[in-house]
Amino acid sequence: MMITIPQKFKETVDKFSNRPAVKFKYHGAYISVTFSQLYRRVQAMAKGLQSLGLKHGDRFAILSENRSEWVRADLAALTLGAITVPVHTTLSPRIISHILNDAKIKILFVSNQENFNKLLLIEKELPALQQIIYINLDNKPENFSKTLISLDEVMKLGESDGQEINTEISPDDVASIVYTSGTTALPKGVMLTHHNFLFDAEASVTAVPVNEHDVLLSFLPLSHVLERTAGYYAPLLCRGCCIAYAESIKTLTTNLREVRPTILISVPRIFEKMHDQIWEKVKRGGKLKYKIFVWALKQAPGTASYFFADLLVFKKIRATLGGRFRLTICGGASLNHKLAKFFYRIGIKIVEGYGLTETAPVITVNRPDNFKFGTVGLQLPGVEIKIAPDKEILIHGPNVMKGYYNNKKMTDEAIDADGWFHTGDLGFMSSDGFLVIIGRKKEMISMSNGKIVWPEQIELVLNDDRFIIQSMIHGHNRNYLSALIVPDWQEVLRTLDELGVATREPDELLREPKLIKLFEHRLEKINHDLADWEKIRKFILLRREFSQEKDELTPTLKVRRHIIEKHYLKQIEKMYQ
Repeated sequence: MMITIPQKFKETVDKFSNRPAVKFKYHGAYISVTFSQLYRRVQAMAKGLQSLGLKHGDRFAILSENRSEWVRADLAALTLGAITVPVHTTLSPRIISHILNDAKIKILFVSNQENFNKLLLIEKELPALQQIIYINLDNKPENFSKTLISLDEVMKLGESDGQEINTEISPDDVASIVYTSGTTALPKGVMLTHHNFLFDAEASVTAVPVNEHDVLLSFLPLSHVLERTAGYYAPLLCRGCCIAYAESIKTLTTNLREVRPTILISVPRIFEKMHDQIWEKVKRGGKLKYKIFVWALKQAPGTASYFFADLLVFKKIRATLGGRFRLTICGGASLNHKLAKFFYRIGIKIVEGYGLTETAPVITVNRPDNFKFGTVGLQLPGVEIKIAPDKEILIHGPNVMKGYYNNKKMTDEAIDADGWFHTGDLGFMSSDGFLVIIGRKKEMISMSNGKIVWPEQIELVLNDDRFIIQSMIHGHNRNYLSALIVPDWQEVLRTLDELGVATREPDELLREPKLIKLFEHRLEKINHDLADWEKIRKFILLRREFSQEKDELTPTLKVRRHIIEKHYLKQIEKMYQ
């Protein structure tokens, strides 16, 4: 039987009332909130929001980092039949303004001063916005045109309100408008229903079993649909798991040791950083430690020598990450299969999946007991996949969105007359049913010589090099490929003495002939394994990493090519002179 998100939450509360639902850091220690306590707080907030005028169908925006109040605000709004509109905290004020105006937000929930300051910059551009609910504000502006009310005041309103909430909600009602990351243009609003979310959440935990004894550490933004479904609705509502919230991505390693989660949901970039940190620590340990680690990696799982390697080396590494991982889940972008194999060798299984905002989001996932490196897994039960003649991946199932908000034309382009959603991704199914992603249709590079290149695949190889932390391939309508390369400056600095380079100034290093020669040699090795037209003929080294603050990365850290090309137009043109 189809039910709504608030109904599913109540079912889980009744089943696990005294078990911990969420944990958060308070005065240096993690404290728990049980399911029954969370339910009472959600009900009080819902009544408070109701007294402020929030009703069925209204859009309610959340501009906050991950925290237990995010969950409370979401469930409270959904209890009233309102539609939650999550906003990424890393977005620029310009894009935040676009989202709030496009969704015609009247009430906004904001966490802190840093996020509120972004609103101050666009205050006059938000005519529909009337009220802002805040958790903590250090400085309240005197002449602010919107009504400001604290979360504590909203809770008091709700606790003193004796009225019952009698909103009629249908599983087919829109639960959330989630604005896509927008790698190619301004974000567009994806309408996802209660049933979209709950079907996908239940199918996900059927494919990758979790139970009420699992503990998750949440750090990916809840404003992104991967964390929303796989890291919140699926474990909390469908299985009664406990979710602890990391203080920030900077404190992730510390929080992992404190919470000791059994499951972690992440994106490839985080695993890449973990991989680099592990090697960094090994190298600092001296030659003997390095040799032992390399020896340990060569031992085959299941053998006596591997058992010894695990005891001697790998167990200690896992302990720095909490030591209790049952599995980790990776999505949001392509994961280098070498990285997945590395973590598997040290005893951390990465289950890679694939999905889009428009599919709530999970479409396929590798199973813990049936996985294949280099693929994004098998389709979820109840989801159909079809590969079009041009290799585009088409999806049909109860997880496919209702459409794009206020954009029927784009909805009709994305979902055909038979209900198949056109993902824009290209791929193929292996003989044993595993999906392999080739690349993004819109990001395909058409070269002037008629050749086609999938940049993401080459960038994965580039970023696997120990001297390269980020890269972006260019070559559309050109006769050869070029690359913007962000060096791993820590690795570079360790090598400068060996190269005979005296300077440590980044701007001078970018022009240093010996360093450029080093990267030429690295690219020669990479080019050796690429097709002739895929070879990178020219490159430029960049001083800084691509960032979300400059709109160069999406919230799941995928590159926004058109923005980066705009920022480095002169450098790109120079490579084709």
